[in-house]
Amino acid sequence: MTKTDEIYCSLLKSIMSTGQRVPCRNGSTFRSFTLPTVVFDSTPLVSVRKTAWHKAIEEMEWFLSGDATCPANLLDWWEGQLNNENRYLAGYGEQLRKFLGADSQFDQITALINGLRSNPFSREHVITTWNPLDMAIIKKINNNERTPACCHTTIAQFFVSETGLVSMHSYQRSADFLLGVPHNWIQSWALLLWVANQIDGVADKLILTFGDAHVYYEPSHLAAVSQILDENTSSNLSPRLLYNGRTSAFKAADFEMIGKIPLPKTSIKPKLL
Repeated sequence: MTKTDEIYCSLLKSIMSTGQRVPCRNGSTFRSFTLPTVVFDSTPLVSVRKTAWHKAIEEMEWFLSGDATCPANLLDWWEGQLNNENRYLAGYGEQLRKFLGADSQFDQITALINGLRSNPFSREHVITTWNPLDMAIIKKINNNERTPACCHTTIAQFFVSETGLVSMHSYQRSADFLLGVPHNWIQSWALLLWVANQIDGVADKLILTFGDAHVYYEPSHLAAVSQILDENTSSNLSPRLLYNGRTSAFKAADFEMIGKIPLPKTSIKPKLL
C-alpha cells in the first residue's frame, strides 16, 4: 500500500473496531468522532479502492463555479438528492460564492484569494460551507428529504509561510469513509494546489480533522471494507497531482495525475445510499 493507503486503512480500521452503531437518515452506521487529525504533504490519493479522482475534481469545479445546477456528468453521484430541477440550492456552490451575509451576498473564494495576497500571515483566511440557517432548512429549500447539508470543507483555514508555502486545515463534519472521503481528500488537495497557484505560492500541507466519521452498515459497504482491510500488499508507487492552469478559474481540465496508480484491492461496487 502507498503511504496514503496506510493512513486511510488505519482510520478505516479504527472506525470498524471502535465505532458505535447508530441510526442515521438512510440506515445505520458505524460511527467514530474521535479519529486523529491527519496531515498530508503530497497527493492524498486513495488507491486500495478505486477513486474517481478526475470526477471528484470536476465536482469541485462545479462547487467553485457557484452554479446550483448539477452538471450532467455528476448526476449519477447526486441522484435523488437534488430538487426537481436538478439543482442543489444553498449547497456548496452558493455557500462558497454567494454566501448571504448580514449586508449582502458574499464571494468567499474571491475574498480568500485577495486576503492571502494582501495579508498572507493573517489568521482570518477562513472559508465555510456551514451557513447555520441554510443548513437547518436545506431539505425544505430543495423540497427533498434526501438533500444533505454540506458535509466537507465545513470550515477551512489557510496559512502561508514566510517562504510562500501554503497549507490548509479543513474540518469535515460528516465523513463517509468508504464512498466520500477518498474523493474529498483529492478535492481538498486540488483546492490547495489551485489556491497556492493563485497567490504564486507552493502547496505544502493538507491537515484534515473529522467530525462524524462513519461506514454504513450495509452489506456491500461492509464487504468492500472487509476486502480492503484484508489486503496487506505494499506498493512503492506514488502518483502525484499537478495543476497546470494559467487563469483565475478552477477547471478540472487543468489537473493531471502523474505516475502509475496502484490497482485497487476491491472490485466490489458499494450500493449508493
